[in-house]
Amino acid sequence: MPGHAPTTEMLADYASGAASPGLALLVAAHLTHAPESRTRVEAFEAVGGALLADEPVVSMSAAALDEVLARLDGDGSPPMAPACAAGPLPRPVIDAVGRDFDQIPWKFRLPGVAEYELDGFAGEKVSLLRARPGARIPQHTHEGRELTLVMAGAMKDGDDIYEAGDVAINTEDDDHHPQIVGNETCYCLIVMSGGLRFTGPFSRVLNLLAE
Repeated sequence: MPGHAPTTEMLADYASGAASPGLALLVAAHLTHAPESRTRVEAFEAVGGALLADEPVVSMSAAALDEVLARLDGDGSPPMAPACAAGPLPRPVIDAVGRDFDQIPWKFRLPGVAEYELDGFAGEKVSLLRARPGARIPQHTHEGRELTLVMAGAMKDGDDIYEAGDVAINTEDDDHHPQIVGNETCYCLIVMSGGLRFTGPFSRVLNLLAE
């Protein structure tokens, strides 16, 4: 089970349909790995249905939400996992890409690192990253929020290890230098709401190349 999930707010936005298209895709892909998050999304959907059925609309307390979650946890029937695609990418991602995994036209970005950018996500940059074992992403920060879902393999970011289903959340307050660990190729889904700025060695050249 993933140890790094999207925030409660992200899961609630997904359940209510308020999530941006990029965030919605990332959460949908995360849910294929994460039964606990699926339970929480079902709870939010149940709460939303109850609020729509009852007027006037009122806020639900944290205690009430915990009670709904406890009921879902105790019913003895874990939520069904969404269908997964063959290969390292979850079905929601393959559907968004619109082609089979072995037909994705990866573009070289750095030694051991390739990227494929998805179209149709206004205001967000949504891309797939393929990184070989031992690959390192140069030190950088952000001009907004960056969400990284590990779909296969493992990534070390700071003191944390992210594996399949885990989500790394970084903002303009973070300056980081992710690296791929283990023996598997790492596949990530990345959703950014702003630009990326390199800050480490050779940052001037890297920032020019990234423009």
